[in-house]
Amino acid sequence: MINALFAAASEAGKAGWVRFLERLCSVAQAEGAAVQILAPEWEGAGWQVGRIALPDAARLHPMRLDRVYSQIDLPGEVAWPEPLRALKVAAGGAGRVVLMIARPNRDFRAAEALALSTLAPHLGQAVMIREALGGERARAARDAEATAALGAGWLVLTPAGTVLEFDPRVAAEFDAGGWLRLRIGARPEFADPDAALRFRQSLAKLGEGGAVVRPIPLGPEGQGVLRLAPGRWRGSPALIGHLRAMPLAEALPVARVAGALDLNRSEARLAALLCDGASLREAAERLGWTLETARSTSKQIYARAGVSGQTGLLRKMFGSALWLG
Repeated sequence: MINALFAAASEAGKAGWVRFLERLCSVAQAEGAAVQILAPEWEGAGWQVGRIALPDAARLHPMRLDRVYSQIDLPGEVAWPEPLRALKVAAGGAGRVVLMIARPNRDFRAAEALALSTLAPHLGQAVMIREALGGERARAARDAEATAALGAGWLVLTPAGTVLEFDPRVAAEFDAGGWLRLRIGARPEFADPDAALRFRQSLAKLGEGGAVVRPIPLGPEGQGVLRLAPGRWRGSPALIGHLRAMPLAEALPVARVAGALDLNRSEARLAALLCDGASLREAAERLGWTLETARSTSKQIYARAGVSGQTGLLRKMFGSALWLG
């Protein structure tokens, strides 16, 4: 049962907690079980299985720590109507956690409720582990969202150029574009022969002790790029590849571009095209404008964005947070 508890704490989602509670019901001969986290400033996560009527937080907060309560001594003026056993323990920064078992038809014997006492020294620690891992997962998810928004990813190669590991999201993007295919245990497969040649030349230079090699362009007009550098992976020498598929400003929501640069929607559409490298003539054709309209609008954009020209606009847009949502 203790193993099931820590397995639940280490697993994302509720499936592990459901398995733990089902195991607890079996051991305690209960018809229902629940876990409720009482966070410092709000009611935290909770899970339950089977038939159990849960007391509200107002009755759980006054419970003393490390004591197994029955329905007759649960805090509150009104007697709890069904047989219940509840244990509350401290869980560090996560707050407090209450573990409960119930069965509507008959009361628990001491031996059956002993399961809660057995778990008392471990329950708080398990919830602290859950909170710590949840924080790490949340940070990792935010990091992944940020790198995805910037079109960035990574791969790890052996010094001989065989793929050890890679970021599946960016690999799928490059594969879908027909630029690069990655498979564990094989060398990267490049659609462009020039890119394949540059890759072999980079391996040779890095194998000779070189620390810096030229990035390898991928895709049409170099929209993607792969840069290799020496590094380590799981304690062994490796090559770390940094991948990036340059995002297009035109793909961003117009309202986001407008808000970031204090522009109206028409100006934002033109700014996005200029950021993607279009000339004024090309942008005018795309938007159905005259060249003179595009030219006068671009001047308004530069003035409102506080830049001196298209180069300054590119620098400001690529240096801003508008790519990050």
